Amino acid sequence: MEISTALWGGFSSFFSIWQVCLLQISPFYMAFIAGLFLATAGQKDDPRIGRWVLLPFLAYTAGFTVFYSLLVASGLGISRLLLYNVSDLRLISGIVILLAGLYILMVDRISFLSRNHTPLLLSALSLSIGISFALIYSPCITPTLSEIMGIASQPQTAVEGWRLALMYGVGICAAFGVTGITLVLLLRRSGVVMQNDRLIKNIFGIIVLIPALLAITGLMRHFKAFVLGFLV
Repeated sequence: MEISTALWGGFSSFFSIWQVCLLQISPFYMAFIAGLFLATAGQKDDPRIGRWVLLPFLAYTAGFTVFYSLLVASGLGISRLLLYNVSDLRLISGIVILLAGLYILMVDRISFLSRNHTPLLLSALSLSIGISFALIYSPCITPTLSEIMGIASQPQTAVEGWRLALMYGVGICAAFGVTGITLVLLLRRSGVVMQNDRLIKNIFGIIVLIPALLAITGLMRHFKAFVLGFLV
C-alpha cells in the first residue's frame, strides 16, 4: 500500500459513512478547539488563528497520530504493551480530558489559569488531548484500515504497517483540522457568538466533559454501539 493511499483513506473517512464511527471523538474535538479559541478571545486582544489555534492543532495531531498508529500496529512490542494496559490508559485519558474540559470552563474564573493562558500551554494541553482521544477511540475497520492492520499485525511488516497507520491517522487529523479551523473562523465572524463568547465557551467546555465521563465510567463502548445503531 502507498503512503498516499493510507493518508487519503484516513482523510476521506471523515467525509463518508465512516464519520459515524468518528462521532466517538469528532464532535468533542470540535468543542475542544472552539472552546480554546473562545477562551482566548475573551482574554486576548488579538487571538490570531496561527498562534492560538493552528499550533494546538498541530500538537493534537502529533499526540493522536503517534498513539493511534501504535495501537493499530499490534505486531510491535510497544503496541502490545499499550494494548495490554489499554483499560488503565483509558481511565487516565478520561481524567486528562476531564481536566481539559474544566480548564475551558475555569480559565476565565481562576487568575492563575488566566495569567498562564499561552499558545505553549494550549499546545501542551492539545498534545495530551490528542493522546487521550487516540486511547479512548475504538475505530471502525474501514477497508483501508483493515489492510493496514493486516500488514501491521505481522512482526516482519509491523514497522511498515505502523508507518501506514501513522499516515492514516494524519489523514483523520487533517480532516479534523479543516473542519475545526473552519468552525473557528465562522465563530470569529459571528457577532452574536463573540458577544456571548463566555456562555458559548462554557457550553463547549461542558461538551468536552462528556467523553471524559464516558471514558472514566467505561461507557464509551456503549456510546459507540449507540452511534452505530443508526447504521443498522
